[in-house]
This record gives sequence, structure tokens and C-alpha cells, in this order.
Amino acid sequence: MHTLLIQYLIEIIKYQRCLIILLALWLFQFISNSRMPQPDKPIYKRFNQFEVDEAVPLLAADIQPEKLDYQELLAQHLTDTGKPIKAVRRRKPIDFQALRCARCDAPSDYLYANNGKGGQLECKVCHFKFQRRDGDYKKDVSLRCPYCTHALYLHNKRVNFDVWVCPNDNCSYRQGKVAQLSPKQLAAFSAEPTRFKVRYTYRDFRFELKSVDADSPIQTTVDLGRIRATPQVLGLVLTYHINYGMSARKTAALMYDVHGIKISHQTIHNYEEAVAAVVRPFWANYPYKLSEELVGDETYIRVKGKWNYIFYFYDALNKLILADYVTPHRTSESAAIAINQVLQKFDVIPEKLRFIVDANPIYQVARIYFAKHGINFDIKQVIGLKNKDEVSTEFRYLKQIIERLNREYKGHYRSTTGFGSAKGSASYTTLFSACYNFLRPHEALNYHVPVPIDAVLAHERMFDKWLALIALAQEQLPVAA
Repeated sequence: MHTLLIQYLIEIIKYQRCLIILLALWLFQFISNSRMPQPDKPIYKRFNQFEVDEAVPLLAADIQPEKLDYQELLAQHLTDTGKPIKAVRRRKPIDFQALRCARCDAPSDYLYANNGKGGQLECKVCHFKFQRRDGDYKKDVSLRCPYCTHALYLHNKRVNFDVWVCPNDNCSYRQGKVAQLSPKQLAAFSAEPTRFKVRYTYRDFRFELKSVDADSPIQTTVDLGRIRATPQVLGLVLTYHINYGMSARKTAALMYDVHGIKISHQTIHNYEEAVAAVVRPFWANYPYKLSEELVGDETYIRVKGKWNYIFYFYDALNKLILADYVTPHRTSESAAIAINQVLQKFDVIPEKLRFIVDANPIYQVARIYFAKHGINFDIKQVIGLKNKDEVSTEFRYLKQIIERLNREYKGHYRSTTGFGSAKGSASYTTLFSACYNFLRPHEALNYHVPVPIDAVLAHERMFDKWLALIALAQEQLPVAA
């Protein structure tokens, strides 16, 4: 009897084991093919393949090559080798049938499309490479490599910039880069040359800094003068929502549970946008007294379920937020816009202006962009988590200071579980920066605010300070005609 029972239980266990395995396989397939939210932290990409050359290209007269005659070259080749130079055998029709070589005047039958649709042609007769520009090959000036003075060629066209590359194989820059490769890297370079950056590269940017003018980038349809709540309610909402980092829903619940004031979370967002539109010009144009310890960094946030970035620039000595650009793009243009927010706060840009940033090369690209417009400053990059060079050892402490600022913002932002709109993220970030600079006491400043304003400090309670700050900001707004 017991033997039969044991055998029966064993069969049940085997059946359950098979069922568990099937469920585990099904769950694995479900997770692999589902559209579940991404992990809490974004995946960072390394920047090893994206390097920035600091030297600016030379602007020199575009000296045309010595003119040749393709018929003489064809005859010379036949005499030397006994074989004629044949026309290019094509698989597809070409769109440069009417073009001729810019050097030897060979017809299109002898022209290669050297880089596909990139616009570069190469002559099979004289081996001259040139850019296809509707038959016009002469220019007044050209970009030239600062190391070998060879004319750069247009390698690629991007959305906001053109990529120019030095094609000279004997360029001192290229030879130095190749000499630095290890034997293993040299073997990989011989097999796949595009894996390594060995040629001088210059990026010519076409974007304009229109996103950081004096006007507020935050537009709102809410008029602070017509809100139904009293000013005290507005001050309390800002205190709970911004100073203490409470979400709009928790702020609304607290206003009802503690103060007996019924207000919706959407109304709180409307107040937030209305105040940010007023405070933004005041914060951006305030005459700050700045030190030389300026540091920048970018941190990530969620906006409408997608990763966005905040580019912060910070005065580490005076504890001031100088730039807080919110953008969905982590690009050189974003870095340039954030740096421009800092530059606008100087009446005269210091000769020895310096920014401390991480190893992201977009900051060096932004420096070259400003240098082209006559604005010069230095970039010091703190690389990695350990000090492996003198720059990282000297400036590591500044990088750690702005990392603490990022953590503090994240502590406030996390309760919101992400922003529902780009306007909402910009509004909240603006109010956080205004609170940080004008209202929040700082331990490193002996619990004084970074920017003491008598009209604000005259009040003891925080919600009254918010109202005083809003009043000052409104006084500086331009009067509508």
C-alpha cells in the first residue's frame, strides 16, 4: 500500500517538474519578446571612437593642381605599359554624365564615384580626387589640414555639421597616430582601418544658439494674476513641491489633509509652469558674481517615458547653478547651448575662463565651435573614476561637487517618477535652480543662501520668500505694449 502511494507521489512530482520547466521556458520567451520598461539606469556608451582634434583648420587659398591633358596621359600610359587605360565598366547609370575631371579634363567615362553618394569623384587617368559641385570646382578659400596644409575633403554631411577629413596618407598627424598603435592594434588597423581614428578630422557646425536668448523659453497660458487661490496657497505649493521634492499628487494630498485646501495635481503643474515662465528671465539674467571654479556635467531624466538629459554648469565656489539646459539629445549642440547660458552671465568673458567637465568629447567640440566665433576658453576633462593623469588628480574634487548636485536634483525628481511633458521638465528644473540659488541655505556657505537678496531674506517663512522672489521677477518683466 505504501509502495503504491510513494510511486503515485513520485509521478506527481515528475509531472510538476515538467510543468515548472515549461512555465519557466514560457516566461523566458515572454520576457525576451515583451515591451517591458527599460532598466532604471540608461545604457552609457563609451566615447573611445569619437575623438576631437583641438587644432582648427587653416583657411588658405584653394590652389588648383597643375593642369594635365588626359589624351597625353592615355598615350603615355600606352607607351609605358603597352596597355590602354580602359573606360570604367559600370553596373548602374550615373548622374554625372556631363562632368569632366577637374585636372586633366577626362570625360565621365573615366570617372569613379569614389565614395558612393558622398559627392567625391576620382579620375582613372590622373588619379585626381575632387568634389562634385555642379561642374564648378574652383573656390576662393578652402579648409586645410593644420599639420600638412593639405586641402580637407568633405567626408560626410550631418544634420547640424559637416565632417571634413585630411586625405593625405603622409600627413604628420596620421603618421603619429599610426605609430602609437600597438602591434595588435596595427594588425587590426590593417584589416579594418575605419576602426581607428588616424586622420585629422574637423566638424564645421551650422547650428545657431537661438534657444538661450534673454526671453523665457517656457511659455504658459496660466496668468498668475488670475489664479483662484490666494498667494499664500501658491507659496505653500511651491515650498512643498520644489523645496521638499514632493510630487504634484502628494502636494495636492498634503494641501487637503493638513490645510484643508482642495486642489488638483494638474492645477499644481499649471502653477509650476506659470511661475517658471516669470522666474526664468530673472534667474538667467541676474548679475551673479562668479569664481573661476566652473564645472559642468550632464545627468539623465525621464520625459514621456524616454531618456532626456540635463546639462548643468555650476560655480563650485559660490554654489551657483549657471546653466540647466533640458534636452532629449546628448550632442555637441546641447553642450554648446548649456555653455552659452554660462557665457551670457559674463559682462566680459575672462581671458583665462576654464570649464571642468568629464571625458565626453562633445565639450571639446563645443569649445572649437566657440573658438571659431572668437570666444575662447579652456576645457579640462576629468577622465574615469580613478586619477590616472594630472588633470584628473587636480580637478577631481570639482567633478565630485557637481555629481552631488546631480544627486540632489535626482532626490527631488525621483518622487515625480518622470515628467509628462518637455514643458513640465523645463519648468520644474527652472524652479529648482531658482530655489537653489536664491532660497536654499547651503552648508558650505555657513547656511547662507548663494545669492542673498534683502527683499527675500526679510521674510522668515519659505512660502513668503517664494512670493517675494516672484514679485521681484515680475518687476523685471518687460511691459506689454
